[in-house]
Amino acid sequence: MRMLCALLLSNFLFTCVAAARQARRNGKSPALSETITVLEARRFKAMVEADLVTLDRILAGDLTYTHSNGLTQSKSEFLEALRAEKLRYLSIEPANEKVRGYGATAVGTGRAVVKVQSDGRDITIQLRFTDVYVQRHGRWQLAAWQSTRLAP
Repeated sequence: MRMLCALLLSNFLFTCVAAARQARRNGKSPALSETITVLEARRFKAMVEADLVTLDRILAGDLTYTHSNGLTQSKSEFLEALRAEKLRYLSIEPANEKVRGYGATAVGTGRAVVKVQSDGRDITIQLRFTDVYVQRHGRWQLAAWQSTRLAP
């Protein structure tokens, strides 16, 4: 009986290790996906709340932020637009988020409905996005964001 239990346990552990290796080879790590998805939610919340301290930690110093209208901003330009209230995020509702890992880099894709106030106008945008997170000094930071506006 002990031999059978040991054999079953060994087989179970082998299967778990093999599945984890396959997931890593495919760029899919459940822990990484959850980490980036939680970080994205924290970033979106900070954008809506104009929490510049949190955003400063999440955004990489060399960030390239490309809005759905084609405007590209650096980290400092993006934070200044929020600080000066030239751009106010009213809500961000992500959907269909997927994350793939490549070592110290994670690529996220998804869709979102974003309500913003820009130059005093309220705008609702449906978009598809791609973002790139990099792991530096033990923490993940957003290095690139690209969004494309979808037809209503």
